[in-house]
Amino acid sequence: MKKLIPPLQQGVALIEALIAMLIVAFGVLGFVGLQARTTVANLEGYQRSQALILVNDMVERMKLNRINAATYVSSNIGTTAPGDCTNVALTASQKDICEWATTLQGAGEVQGGTKVGAMLNARGCITNPATNQYLIAVAWQGLQPSGAPTNTCGQNAYSSEDTRRVVSVVMQVAQLVDPAP
Repeated sequence: MKKLIPPLQQGVALIEALIAMLIVAFGVLGFVGLQARTTVANLEGYQRSQALILVNDMVERMKLNRINAATYVSSNIGTTAPGDCTNVALTASQKDICEWATTLQGAGEVQGGTKVGAMLNARGCITNPATNQYLIAVAWQGLQPSGAPTNTCGQNAYSSEDTRRVVSVVMQVAQLVDPAP
């Protein structure tokens, strides 16, 4: 004998399956969104690491030539083509700034003729806020808005101040004096 299903219960399994698929779909969308945000955060962290390496590179260059530290003061380093850094007529500080500008432009890694070894629209700034004190900074274009930095390196040079990123280091040059005889 054939058992009859009351008309009110027909299609319940189908509705349950559709609801389960909807829940899984929202879960997958959430996971994809999380992956996208994680990728952006990783890239921002990578760019910050690169900037810190470049800042410390210039600090070391200036320490090696501390007698001429004042000749390093400059803004917007790396925004234009630095020229030939192997020119023998360049002073030590000019050669250091030229090589730093090349590195800021990403010349450390080239793919298909494009320099990709540094941050997006990077620029360097070296200022002299006090006697024998130098502020070395690297600014670049971030991917997501966060907040405008207080350092003025690269200020108003990007699409938004909230996407401008800056890292900096203060370097103090010691004044060595001969002890009295």
